[in-house]
Amino acid sequence: MPNVSHDTLHGFLPGRPKALNRALDLLDLGIPPGVTTEILPTDASSAPKMFTRQMDSVLRVVRPDGRDPFILLVEAQTRIETKKETSWPYYVAYLRDRYRLEVVLLVLCVDTATAAWAARPLHTGLGRPTQVTVPHVLGPANVPRVSRVQDASADLDFAAFCLWIHSNAPDIEGILTVMGEALAQDTDREARDDLAGLIEDGLGSEHARKIWRNLMETLFTPRRGTIVGDARLAGQEEGREEGRAAGKAEQLLRLMERRGFSLTEETRQRVTTCTDMPILDLWFDRAIDATALDEVFAVPSSTDRVPAPAQRPEHTAVPSQGMTDPRPSAD
Repeated sequence: MPNVSHDTLHGFLPGRPKALNRALDLLDLGIPPGVTTEILPTDASSAPKMFTRQMDSVLRVVRPDGRDPFILLVEAQTRIETKKETSWPYYVAYLRDRYRLEVVLLVLCVDTATAAWAARPLHTGLGRPTQVTVPHVLGPANVPRVSRVQDASADLDFAAFCLWIHSNAPDIEGILTVMGEALAQDTDREARDDLAGLIEDGLGSEHARKIWRNLMETLFTPRRGTIVGDARLAGQEEGREEGRAAGKAEQLLRLMERRGFSLTEETRQRVTTCTDMPILDLWFDRAIDATALDEVFAVPSSTDRVPAPAQRPEHTAVPSQGMTDPRPSAD
């Protein structure tokens, strides 16, 4: 079933010939470096279209000398699907007939069981096979595990591809850390942020995605002005705001309990669901001297000094929170 990680896996290499060349090298096809590619239609439906047959990615690959171009069909396979045992031979025959070029079927797998299944020859016919389709497979067994920062830095695109292939590995945190440290050294911040977002999209495991998000927050601050960077920064700032409000609400509840106020569930919910920091500060100040809860939660009047929200310049980091609260002291 296509999803974001599936589409990222098969759609990444077609736009990056250098990384594609390194992937083809793993297959021992004798393809020299420097290939150029042309992305072709992926619709393999016959006419009239009784039902849709959609391939993942299809490329026309041309060698540097222009000789012997071929069709590369890239299929991403994250699990065993027996229907592909009939779909893949059809795709190969369809592309061979349409473009009159040799066809290479490349299946990308993220676990060894799926890779072993995908590598089996597919026979059609009785006795001597009429057609045999033998997929080329790249999976955890034959794709290198990038474990050194310098290797990842040398080719970030290929390192990202290798990372996805090994995304189900038990030591995925170490693999992600190497990639994160290499990416943090990239001086092209726009390209770095874009690749960071793609890497997250290509991770099929929510566990791995969480590790990657934490690494990105630790290793570098995403660049403002990019979709990925702005979204991540907005999420960080929103999380900090929620954290400050939750902390202030907890302090307020503890203060009111120490003052001996009887707190109902409704009162607790009113405090914990409030995200307005100036109001929480006002309630806290009132709770110090109030003799009844009604005094704490009274509607602010013109004589109340409601603390103003903290002002942050648009392009500066949010200041860290200390133990003291910078609101005006009571008269």
